[in-house]
Amino acid sequence: MTGESSQAVRIAAIGDLHIRTQSPEHLEADLIALEGQVDLLVITGDITESGRIPEVEVAARLLAPVRVPMVGVLGNHDRRGLRRTAMRRMLEDSGLVLLDGDSRDFAFRDGLTVGVAGVSGTGGGFWLDEADAEVGSRLRQAVSVKARRESIRLKKALDTLRRRGPDVAIAVMHFSPTTTTLGEEPVLKHWMLGNSYLGRIIDEEDVDLVLHGHAHLGNRDGETSGGTPVRNVALQVTGGISVFEVAPGKQVRSIGDSPEPPECRHSETSRIRMLDMIRND
Repeated sequence: MTGESSQAVRIAAIGDLHIRTQSPEHLEADLIALEGQVDLLVITGDITESGRIPEVEVAARLLAPVRVPMVGVLGNHDRRGLRRTAMRRMLEDSGLVLLDGDSRDFAFRDGLTVGVAGVSGTGGGFWLDEADAEVGSRLRQAVSVKARRESIRLKKALDTLRRRGPDVAIAVMHFSPTTTTLGEEPVLKHWMLGNSYLGRIIDEEDVDLVLHGHAHLGNRDGETSGGTPVRNVALQVTGGISVFEVAPGKQVRSIGDSPEPPECRHSETSRIRMLDMIRND
């Protein structure tokens, strides 16, 4: 955006909590411990398993003690619930800013500003990138229309963000804008996990970092065809909270990642190690 500041903002990110009757083990302590260590927490959707109010209540209790600015989007599982207005109100009352085709600016130390634009996104496919992916023509047309609609909403949000000129621009979505973070997901399921329209919009709008979830069998690091950094922060991929330093000019550096496999990353020892890495970096 403005590109005048050489400072970096520290972003914590997580998605796909799929909360039912209780929150993931140790996550509450991990989130509370972010205070003073990061500037912003981003949540990339599927906070709940089915959007039911009891699940939302658990999620709201999890987020309420967090003393870091929080911003995020809803995922496809969140949208299964029938009481969406009540769901949004409860999550926003806990301190989470929910984006849905709009954007928000955050101001930090020494005047550094970060703009975040968000949409849930949708499937739709990457047919221009993957000749082997096949979906029936009628279904293909339907999902393509929805994918285009969501990409237009993202473009409007990013256009508005660009006019305000933050130092760092971040796009947040639940679905992926690229196949490069889909990892071991079956190719025939790629059309359900994201679409290339989102990636094109991102490259047109000069975004420094994209954060998404949804692809549980994916990998963390990727990029759009235009070279914009993309990170899949689904809990099933990362095993916990990911932390990044982001500076103008698409400069993204990972901090505090635990080397253990996902099934081991929630141990108390691993959690303390990750927080020490963040503090001492």
